[in-house]
Amino acid sequence: MTYAAIPEGAVLVGVENWPEATESVSWAAEQAFRDGRDMCLFHVVSASTLDTPPGFRAGAPSEPEQDYGATVLASASRYANRRLDELSRAPGFVGFRRPEVSVEMEAGSVAHVLDAASARASMLVLGSRGRGPIRSRILGSVSRSTVKDARCPVVVLRPGGGGVGRGVLVGIDGTGGSIPALEFAFDQAAQRNLPVTVLYCYHAGGSDGTDDDRALVSECVAGLRERYPDLNPRLRIHSGGLAHVLAEQSRTMHMVVTGGPGAVAGHLLDHAHSVVAVVPSTYSRDSRADTTPPATAV
Repeated sequence: MTYAAIPEGAVLVGVENWPEATESVSWAAEQAFRDGRDMCLFHVVSASTLDTPPGFRAGAPSEPEQDYGATVLASASRYANRRLDELSRAPGFVGFRRPEVSVEMEAGSVAHVLDAASARASMLVLGSRGRGPIRSRILGSVSRSTVKDARCPVVVLRPGGGGVGRGVLVGIDGTGGSIPALEFAFDQAAQRNLPVTVLYCYHAGGSDGTDDDRALVSECVAGLRERYPDLNPRLRIHSGGLAHVLAEQSRTMHMVVTGGPGAVAGHLLDHAHSVVAVVPSTYSRDSRADTTPPATAV
């Protein structure tokens, strides 16, 4: 599947239900404005072999599911356009190109479809609340699979997370694999005019944070200091497991960022108190052609 209807480099929003997706659509609209990207609202209907009407192929989604998906996308699209109109009048976005909004509905396994669609996106934004007696498909096994296989950064808005904290927190392990997450975190902090904190953890029971640890962290952010001279990153070295420390410190943050996939990302999807961003190792800020300068926070 090529998903050609998704604009190349769009901010892609998984919309499961409405109005439960209001927060994620609003967040994605602001991000699309900041990045100079269009946004695409994406709904997945499950393919079922049960009760296939005459003339329909086996495995096609039922007509009620398709009707419901179309209704969800229509409501989400109206809201997204109203939100973009509001942002276009906000001081921080004056002069920015207003993103276009498109919708796409596909049938199949939710995780598989989202993973494939992410190949065309610059970012995939997911909400975290479902509807009815069945647990939301966005968190749980689907979110873990999406984070594991997505080709772009995945941003998950956890219930009650984000909007309260005033900072971006990124966890690193001191290796080159941390660079994509660092680049994403610094970019988000610069766009939103927020402070950025870089967290490195050493194992409990070992030596206290040594000069070598501090030098390692400083070396990891050296190039980004030059690229973002207006940011003054806070460097923190703590004892304990990175996943647990990130989740605890996310209480005071707008966003917590980690490389993925892995145990740290999985823990944050369950326990973080802020927006969670999981950045694949293939991410590079330089590879994304921006059409506008960063906007200030609104």
